[in-house]
Parts: sequence; C-alpha cells; structure tokens
Amino acid sequence: MELILPIIYIAFYLVYCGAFFSLAKKAGLDHIAWFAFIPILSTILQLRMIKQSGWWILMMLVPIANFVFAIIWQVKLLNAFGKNGAFVLFIFLGPVYSILWMVWGYSQETRYYLNDAPQNPTFFA
Repeated sequence: MELILPIIYIAFYLVYCGAFFSLAKKAGLDHIAWFAFIPILSTILQLRMIKQSGWWILMMLVPIANFVFAIIWQVKLLNAFGKNGAFVLFIFLGPVYSILWMVWGYSQETRYYLNDAPQNPTFFA
C-alpha cells in the first residue's frame, strides 16, 4: 500500500512531462524537447515556447512578482497553443490545470500559433 502513491505520482509525472514533450515538438523545439522531463529545465522549455529567454526563470525568485509573472507566462503559453487565456483560472485547481495540459499535449488537434513571431535568440536558443 505504501508503494502505490509513489508509483501513481511517478506515472502522473511521466504522462505530464510527455505532454509537454509533445507540445515542445509541436512548437518546433525538437532539440530541447527532452527538457520537459527535468524540473527546472521544463520551466525554461515553457518559456522558450512563448519565445522568451530562459533567464526569465529568475523572476520566480522575486516574491509577489513571481505570482504575477507565473500568471502572465501561463496566459502567453495558453495563447501560443490557441487556448483562451481564461483557462489560467484553473491554475488555482492544480490537478485540473495539469490534466488540461495533458489532454492538449496528446491531442492531434492542438496547434502552435507563434511560429510567425520573431525569435528572441538568448538562453538555450
């Protein structure tokens, strides 16, 4: 019984990371898609998906600003995949928000819409 929860957690984590791996491939970031499986690098991967520098991760160290930054970053990420920014309200319901990203990551209908945006050649470009 004691092993069931860790196994469920690891399975959920791998499925979640796999979804972001798939999203990175849709965004044309095949060369760094593996970042999805490493905790800090997965955040940098998401920043690269919205055409921002990996250095933006330092904003997560600033109290209060990190909360605002996370909301803005998630809205941009949602918009990058053609989702309404209002979905960011689910961020307060972590498991629901994670499941939404998993569904979108594995869906064949999810498209990436920032290919026309100018590149920001910086950290991990």
